[in-house]
Amino acid sequence: MPIADRHHSAGAVLEEPAAAAIRRPTTLRLSTAAQTAVALTVLAAVLRFATLDVQSIWIDESATLILVHRGFSGMLSHLSASESVPPLYYVLVWAWTKVFGAGVLGFRSFSAVAGTLTVPLLYLAGRQISPRVGVWAAALAAFNPALYYYSQEARCYALLILFGAAAFVMWQRALQEPEGRWLTLWAGFSILAVLTHYFAAFLFLPEAVVLARRLGWRRVLAPAGAVVIVGLALVPLAVSQHGNGKKSAWIEETELVSRIAETAKQFLIGLYGPVEIVTAVVAGLLAAGALALVLWRTDTHERQAARDVALVAVTAIALPLLAAVTHVLDVFNGRNVIAAWVPWAVLLAIGLGATRARRAGALIGVGLCALSLSVIVATNLIPGYQRDNWRGAVDALPTPRSADRVIVGEQYASLPLSLYLPGTRAQTSSAVFTRELDFLTLRTRRTGRSPAPPAEVPVQTPPGFRPAGVRRTESYAISRFIAPRVVAVKVELLRRLSNEPYAEAIQRP
Repeated sequence: MPIADRHHSAGAVLEEPAAAAIRRPTTLRLSTAAQTAVALTVLAAVLRFATLDVQSIWIDESATLILVHRGFSGMLSHLSASESVPPLYYVLVWAWTKVFGAGVLGFRSFSAVAGTLTVPLLYLAGRQISPRVGVWAAALAAFNPALYYYSQEARCYALLILFGAAAFVMWQRALQEPEGRWLTLWAGFSILAVLTHYFAAFLFLPEAVVLARRLGWRRVLAPAGAVVIVGLALVPLAVSQHGNGKKSAWIEETELVSRIAETAKQFLIGLYGPVEIVTAVVAGLLAAGALALVLWRTDTHERQAARDVALVAVTAIALPLLAAVTHVLDVFNGRNVIAAWVPWAVLLAIGLGATRARRAGALIGVGLCALSLSVIVATNLIPGYQRDNWRGAVDALPTPRSADRVIVGEQYASLPLSLYLPGTRAQTSSAVFTRELDFLTLRTRRTGRSPAPPAEVPVQTPPGFRPAGVRRTESYAISRFIAPRVVAVKVELLRRLSNEPYAEAIQRP
């Protein structure tokens, strides 16, 4: 064969694979860890959306819904009087309901989306350390009862956790790749978190300190300064809200030690559930086992990452706790510090996914996830552990529901009842005119114990009425009285009969 032909033949042989590679369509293949994270995200979405309307709207959610039902300017003008957090969540959910509707599912779906998106963010946070750590972090987020609870509540907490997790991921990237874009993204998500809840600042501060020590203050000054400026701009609103005493008086009345224990329990097994002491102890032992793996089964890279994460996790709890102990700002509770769950979950995931603890980490991780899922399922099956069942109580009232009916309920009961009985509101006059009185009480959830049954409803017949029956269930009790004609009843008498000094008389005007 001529030399020229041999070169031509060899060239053709060399060109064939290249040509085949060009013709062959490229496909994006996810790693096994990434595929697992996608599956966990799908499971989290199914878990949250499939049960989104199992529980009734409760008082705090109804305050959100009533606020967002206003026009945009009206909502903002009433924010400082009715809420104790910044406005971002309400702005976003107001816009969300214009697209998805202002019903219960429309409102709650916003939090469900935020809660679902938190799962892949936790994977990314753990993935900065190793794929195994990422998978365990995503699993903890998918099945944690507290994150599930907030994903189904029309309040700001699911959004706070989402933005806190996003800022945490960008903080990790900035530590590993100190480029301006990661610092900018970290500052941007930190600003969004602070605009959602003031306590996001307690995550931002330790992150900023770690970045400054590692990268130098000059590189961190501009992005961190932007977050500080936004925080300072919110100070007048925060002072106004705190001065109104909204959402804080009941916190200060609870012993701080009790609130600390409640926060630890909430991080582990959620807000409420059956056999809480047992599940909390078991979950606490499993979490302690994961932390022990962090200490004794991690390699050098994992241990270094764990130190940074632990610093943020501990400080995010210690700072608001110090403010409460010194009475500078005593509003420490599980809800307000829930964003700190993110670094704590990543810290546990480091132990579960440690290189030298594969079998032990897997056993502990499966145990934690199984226990968490069992708490979620049990809570959905047992009404006493769910949110206040205003919807069930309204459904129990006979139909047709007459316009002159008066429902006597606890303080602020008019908020959720107005959603299930449109047009009703608390009467401000000293007397009401009605042919029917319905006294309503709900069960009381108690941390570490079974729910207290609904308080006894009045059985003493008001003047001019006759008894019409009493109904008691696990979650509510109703006693009814009917008069042959419209009767004037003093609100003070209704409060004495119900044994509630701030009871509301709720009626259609």
